[in-house]
Amino acid sequence: MKFIIDAHLDLSMNAMEWHRDLRHAASYIRKSEAGLKDFPDRVTTTASFPAMRKGNIGICVARLIARPVKPNNPLPVSNPHVQSWPPTQAQLRWYR
Repeated sequence: MKFIIDAHLDLSMNAMEWHRDLRHAASYIRKSEAGLKDFPDRVTTTASFPAMRKGNIGICVARLIARPVKPNNPLPVSNPHVQSWPPTQAQLRWYR
């Protein structure tokens, strides 16, 4: 059986920062986010464990993501650089 390798997923960030339960179908996650405006990409999730299984993802190279941002950036992410470390450690723990 052939499978797909996905090498660009932010699974832990979606779970930790966006409070998405990736055990649910992506459609369920999107529906549960209806009306939320705390993040610019709400209601657009495409990744979940059931979706990955359905898409025949055999290997996932997921990543840790946290980044400082420029002043006045609307994204709620870490700033300054020193604050980028703790979110990545929480995400790593989630994977483990």
